Amino acid sequence: MKTIKAFLFFSIMLNNYLQANITTSITKEYLNYSIIKDDRTIGNIRVERSLKDDITEYLFESRAKVKILYSIEIYDKMGVTFKQNILQQAKLYRTMNGKLKVNNTATWNGNFYTLSDKDGANGSLKQSIFSSTASLYFNEPGNIKSVFSEKFQKMIPIQKINSQKYRINLPNGNTTTYTYSGGICTLVEANTDFANLKFVLDTTSNKTH
Repeated sequence: MKTIKAFLFFSIMLNNYLQANITTSITKEYLNYSIIKDDRTIGNIRVERSLKDDITEYLFESRAKVKILYSIEIYDKMGVTFKQNILQQAKLYRTMNGKLKVNNTATWNGNFYTLSDKDGANGSLKQSIFSSTASLYFNEPGNIKSVFSEKFQKMIPIQKINSQKYRINLPNGNTTTYTYSGGICTLVEANTDFANLKFVLDTTSNKTH
C-alpha cells in the first residue's frame, strides 16, 4: 500500500513538474543585421523575440561607428513587452560617444501610457498600442496604419508602398523604409541626421530555439 501511495505521489509530482515546464516554456528567435553606409559595414544589429504564454518581448541592440568629420559611436538598446498583443512597456536607451542621448520609457497602467525621458516625466498617451518600431522586424505591418515610436514617444503613420515595402515619415523629417520577405524584415533603409544607412538581414546566422 505504501508503495502504491508513493508511486501515485511521484506520478502527481512528475505531472505537475511537466505541466509547469510546458506552461513556462520560452521560444526565442534572433535576427541579425549588418549596418551599411556607402557599401561599407559600420556596425551590427541584433533583434530578439521571445514568446512565453501570452507575453511577447523584443530586445533590440545595435552598435555602429560612423566617421563624418569625426568618429561617432552610437549604441542603442531597446526593450519592448507586449501582453495579449497590447504594449505593456517600451524602453529605449541610446548613447553617442559614451554620452547619454536618449532614455525613454512608456509604461501601460491599464488606462493609458505614462511617458518619461532622460529629463523625467514626459506626459502620457491615451490609447492602446498594438505595434511599435521594435516589433516591425518580426512582423510585417500589413494593414496597420500607425506604429509607436520608442524614440519620439508617439504614434507615427506607416505607409504601404507596395506588397512588401512600407515607409515611416518621422517627425524630424527623416524617413525609414522597411522591406519584407515571408513576413520578416530583410532590409531597412534609414535616412538619419548623420548618414543614409541600410540594415541588411544576415540570412545565415538567424535562428530559433
